Amino acid sequence: MESFAAALDAVSAKKKTMVCVGLDPDPRRMPIEDVAEFNKRIVDATHPLVAAYKPQMAYYEALGIPGLNALEQTVRHIRDVAPEVMIVGDGKRGDMGSSATAYASAMFDVWDFDATTVNAYQGSDTVEPFLQYPGRGVFILCRTSNPSSRDFQDLRVDEEEKPQLFEKVAEAAERWDIGGNIGLVIGATFPMELRLLRADHQTMPFLVPGVGAQGGDVIKAVKAGVDGNGRGMLINSSRGIIYASDHPKDYPRYAKIAATSLRQQINVATEAAPGAAL
Repeated sequence: MESFAAALDAVSAKKKTMVCVGLDPDPRRMPIEDVAEFNKRIVDATHPLVAAYKPQMAYYEALGIPGLNALEQTVRHIRDVAPEVMIVGDGKRGDMGSSATAYASAMFDVWDFDATTVNAYQGSDTVEPFLQYPGRGVFILCRTSNPSSRDFQDLRVDEEEKPQLFEKVAEAAERWDIGGNIGLVIGATFPMELRLLRADHQTMPFLVPGVGAQGGDVIKAVKAGVDGNGRGMLINSSRGIIYASDHPKDYPRYAKIAATSLRQQINVATEAAPGAAL
């Protein structure tokens, strides 16, 4: 079976895009009340421009059973209108043993996501159950985009070599990646670390949040993080795309404009980066 990394690269190359749209429905900001319909219109307007969608589980779980039903409808709609587009279930699950196995089953057997995000704080026991699904991606939290990520991720764990914790996480992820299915979550807000990690991990796919509302620079992130083929990344934008307008009728059109702009920025930066273009 084709690895997740290879499948993602094929989608990005074919569609000439590394855009990932975060589907994070917030009733306080949505211009219509129906979550599933809100998502469907966003997907219909943007799917030719994107390589992936990333529903953040918290937003659906916060809405209870209706939210989970909306997520189910959203996944089904993406499969119907854009079957080549990846779906990344952003749950940041992290546990061990039977609990980790249950989390993996939920993400891949039940929700049928192409990839998910995992917090590997408990080590390989957390990750191993997710690797039992050939072709499914596992993005491990490595260098996250939030400011307080420095509280732990910057810690030095070896006084002699002076590597930081996030570097050790990336090293472990590459050791565990025997099937080409592991990637790293690295925030666009830390372009220097992004460049460092790409130099050390040249073939792993990166999921890169933090552009737009969180202040990450798209151009810097792309130049720092693309692989030797000028790809290897998913640049995620959530609020900057899905809430580009609060007009009940026009919001899909503005979402398309925002996604188009992000795609253009990424592709321009790719042309200026080492390696081949998209």
